[in-house]
Amino acid sequence: MSGGGKSAPVNTDYAVSLLEQLRIFYEQRLLTDVVLLAEDAEFPCHKMVLATCSSYFRAMFMGGLSESKQTHVHLRNVDPATLQIIITYAYTGNLPITDSTVEPLYETACFLQVEDVLLRCRDYLVKKINADNCVRMLSIGDLFSCTELKQSAKRMVEHKFPAVYKQEAFLQLSHELLLDVLSSDNLNVEKEETVREAAMLWLEHDMESRSQHLSSVLSQIRIDALSEVAQRAWFQGLPPNDKSVVVQGLYKSMPKFFKPRLGMTKEEMLIFVEAATESPSDGPAGGPAHATICYSLQAEKVYKLSSLPGDLQKVGTLVTPDNDIFIAGGQVPLKTSVVNHSKGSKLQAAFRLVDSFFWFDAQLNVWVAKTPMLRARVRPSLVHCAGHIYAVGGDNTGGELSRRTVERYDCEKDEWSMVSPLPCAWNWSTCVSARDCIYLMTHDLTYRYTPRTDAWVEMASRPTSRCFASAAAFGDLIFYVGGLHVASNSGLRPCTVSADGSSVDVEIYDVSKNEWRRAAGVPIKRYAESCVWAAVLLDSPCIFVRETHANERARYGIYQYDAEADRWHPRQAVFERVLWDLGRDFRCAVGKLYPSCLEESPWKPPTYLFAPDGSEEFEVDDAIVPLPHV
Repeated sequence: MSGGGKSAPVNTDYAVSLLEQLRIFYEQRLLTDVVLLAEDAEFPCHKMVLATCSSYFRAMFMGGLSESKQTHVHLRNVDPATLQIIITYAYTGNLPITDSTVEPLYETACFLQVEDVLLRCRDYLVKKINADNCVRMLSIGDLFSCTELKQSAKRMVEHKFPAVYKQEAFLQLSHELLLDVLSSDNLNVEKEETVREAAMLWLEHDMESRSQHLSSVLSQIRIDALSEVAQRAWFQGLPPNDKSVVVQGLYKSMPKFFKPRLGMTKEEMLIFVEAATESPSDGPAGGPAHATICYSLQAEKVYKLSSLPGDLQKVGTLVTPDNDIFIAGGQVPLKTSVVNHSKGSKLQAAFRLVDSFFWFDAQLNVWVAKTPMLRARVRPSLVHCAGHIYAVGGDNTGGELSRRTVERYDCEKDEWSMVSPLPCAWNWSTCVSARDCIYLMTHDLTYRYTPRTDAWVEMASRPTSRCFASAAAFGDLIFYVGGLHVASNSGLRPCTVSADGSSVDVEIYDVSKNEWRRAAGVPIKRYAESCVWAAVLLDSPCIFVRETHANERARYGIYQYDAEADRWHPRQAVFERVLWDLGRDFRCAVGKLYPSCLEESPWKPPTYLFAPDGSEEFEVDDAIVPLPHV
């Protein structure tokens, strides 16, 4: 006997061999001692193998009761095909799960108490939750008392409530689950009228049997949050005999002050991915440290989003029309290597390109891993078009063929598939979606992709040739802003339309006319060419620009386009004391987020503002202000 109480390491080769021999015994029906019966199918098995993976069979065969001596076990209401999958797993450890098999597999594993299958099915279902199936997943999680599945599905129901409450699955919710959803503070609704309509649709779906729940359902509506018009129309559509008794009683008993639903607190924000936060020596491999932050235009505050997973850098970013935030691709640092130069040694970072894909859970402020892309990409262009997400090309993606590739993400199936590649391989291209088509712009070229035909078609070329530009679609117009002119004799130079570099170049493409035209430049005082981003803010074309050259401290501005006058006007000042230097490598997107779910970023003045004598005052926005109390 070995000393110390330490067990010997498992011989994995022997374990694999033993499992393989058991599989052969099962397939050849050797030494089987029990037959499972499901409908008309028979499955000769070994009690020891079944008892090893199933608590149900363990109790049956080892409980000392009459069932332990049975040679045939009838399993009622069990699908034979599903039972075959579980038996195969018991003998091989292999468990193929698909969208069509996961639900019956989960139900059967729950009945037979096969814990490993339950956990893998649960993880599969949680990962597959989307707007189309979240209500059904909520019911499944409740039926089988799966807390993780129920909670994840409920969060998605809350997040997508304006879309899901009209689904058939919502109308079939149990009374208890309906109350749980309608009472939630986290519903993503901008008006309480949406909750009222959902309650009425559920009641009217089967008014005869559900009239008994009228009071409990309507009591979840925050009546005082309804508009005056909605309150006056409150009696419409209710059973005549219940109008005066139930509704008036509810209205009198409801509090006059309500807690707003989460969706009522949304604020439109500028989202900055990979914003520089520290000095160059503080980040990985001696580079700058980065953070993902957002800036509320309404409150003029900065909030922190959860850091990108796994030290990701140079990702593609997308905010969908439904306000879902995604990041894709990028690179992760591996190690640092020393490069010798004539003037000394220098640290050089090594990176690995990745195919990662994450969705941002705005309620929990966490990044949730989704199915990775089919190819690793650095800063791919992410576009939402006709209900799908497209990842187009990418910088330094490895070879011309890789840079040409385009893949499409199916949100419902959580799957990627390849579509028609780009006609040519370009770095620094820009993509936007307009009128259910994708438009790609690079140099002086424009291409359109139509999902219905899966084809790229060359469109009108631009008067200028430039790259690194930013683009945003507004109706039938695409605004192409900033970037660097591509000149064959002098390389790249900033896109400005004035001699002193004080106006950012803008071109507009009319989708319906297939025409480009030059628009008025954006009048700014200072311009760092790589830091200008086109966006749609509060239903208007705007740009966010860093108005500072590299040797000056950062200043930012937001400009709005006046189509009638063909002019850009300053829309909102972004004060230095709120938004400090984001570096020159950030990416900007626009979305609506919940301030209560984010961490407010405390303001800390950078060291270069302090006077050498240690004074308690410093200069901000050309004014002397006191140091804030910490």
